[in-house]
Amino acid sequence: MSLLTKVKTLAAAHQIDLSRRRVLLALSGGMDSVVLAEVFHQLGMRFGIAHCNFQLRGAESEGDEALARTLAEKYEVPYFSVKFDTEAYMAERKVSIQVAARELRYQWLHEIRGANGFHYLATAHHLNDNIETVLYNFIKGTGIKGLRGMLPKNGRLIRPLLDASREEIAVFCEANNLTYREDSSNASTKYTRNKIRHHLVPLIADINPGFQDAFADRLKIFSELEETYTLRFHKIAKQLFLKRGNDVYIPILKLQQLKERRSVLFEYLRPFGFNAAQVDDMLAALDSDSGKQFLSEQARVVKDRRFLIVTELAKGNRGAIYIEGPDDLVKLDGFSLQCSTSDISDTIIDKEKAHAYLDLDKVKFPLLLRPWRQGDYFYPFGMKLKKKKVSKYFKDQKLAIHQKEAVWILESDQRIVWIVGERIDERFKVSDKTKSVLVIRQSREG
Repeated sequence: MSLLTKVKTLAAAHQIDLSRRRVLLALSGGMDSVVLAEVFHQLGMRFGIAHCNFQLRGAESEGDEALARTLAEKYEVPYFSVKFDTEAYMAERKVSIQVAARELRYQWLHEIRGANGFHYLATAHHLNDNIETVLYNFIKGTGIKGLRGMLPKNGRLIRPLLDASREEIAVFCEANNLTYREDSSNASTKYTRNKIRHHLVPLIADINPGFQDAFADRLKIFSELEETYTLRFHKIAKQLFLKRGNDVYIPILKLQQLKERRSVLFEYLRPFGFNAAQVDDMLAALDSDSGKQFLSEQARVVKDRRFLIVTELAKGNRGAIYIEGPDDLVKLDGFSLQCSTSDISDTIIDKEKAHAYLDLDKVKFPLLLRPWRQGDYFYPFGMKLKKKKVSKYFKDQKLAIHQKEAVWILESDQRIVWIVGERIDERFKVSDKTKSVLVIRQSREG
């Protein structure tokens, strides 16, 4: 089967309309994308060329850009280009070169596609890229989605060469006398993907010379299995993962009764940064005492009495914040506090936990807003000046560990005024002697 026929066959199988839709081609200057441009041209498609210059290889990067521009002129198609300060982006986001380039590239490409009326964005990924992707995912640890590799069509992103091998692309390139540029970094084995390409894949091919064709067939099977599994997973997820506010509660009894509990729990927690070993530890802890915690960079799972509780870790500031005056507004990660004052005669006091009504004359500014600490105590409203540790109050209220850790304390002159969102202190309550009221309203973000 010729390369052109393979592209047309793949497009038909995945309902990709190449005959009438405009396509924006991401062209790096390498052989694969240069071949894809020629394929589009020979198929009579309406396309444009977009090139990203990451400015990482000096004169080489400039040469790549020049070739992309030349090809756009050759095919008489629209041309778009951008220069990225990739190293600055890496430093700011604290990510690798590969991650930085991918994020910058796809964000810009999709913006250009949408802004200029292109229906699809096309990349030149081929069969060998897909094989390397699956092996990479398998090595680092993946769910079933990682085993099916890249898809020929994912929304507006298409990969027309995904059924073609690197060898087939090279034959087409030579037959059509195409000029392309070789990225020198492709030869370096300091990157994991290149190690797979230059060392692992040849070793597998030496063991099984027909491995590439066999792998291509398996990818189609894995894709079908992934679709079947996803339908089953979503059906289970509706009953098992219960959204409560910003947290997710997983009933332990239901989880224990689930035959596929390991794979389902792993599939759900993997996007939060948890690995298979951590999932095994969670399952082993289901019958243990409450309080055990499991952490990833993005989230925490707490084993409570009846639930596993998943909480995304806050990115905001957990230090002390001052409220300077009675009309101040402070914003934290997840909520804000708005202060205001009113005469006692104009104040209607409700019972909302998110609202604090305080005697303004008893409060001394600035107020201090801080996370609670072990040893904190206050005089809970309604308990007639009976002293109580905050930790004991939490226990009486049956707050879970992750809920306790999210609690903020409001202080006036080193005395607790309000456990924010819970209860005020008796010493600052509004009484029949109050003239002015300080009202503080908590608002949840999102």
